[in-house]
Amino acid sequence: MKERKKRLSTNTRFRPGRSGDCEAQLWEFTGPPGLLQDDHEPETHWVAAESLDAALVYLRKRQDDFVIKEARFRGMIPLLSGSPLD
Repeated sequence: MKERKKRLSTNTRFRPGRSGDCEAQLWEFTGPPGLLQDDHEPETHWVAAESLDAALVYLRKRQDDFVIKEARFRGMIPLLSGSPLD
């Protein structure tokens, strides 16, 4: 069963991490501050992906007009079995 689980996880784009489960990189993309005085908080999007390139492709498909001012790697997150990312 364990061997089968390992084989299944290598068929996805995500690779097993330290725990043996598949992991994704968590990226935070921040835009410029809002133009209005009341809108001081910049727009932020969080993306879990296999790499920065994959996160940018995902973000561009869903938010093609979003201007990225900053991209920060926030860490690795484990993907639960049955997750839409897995």
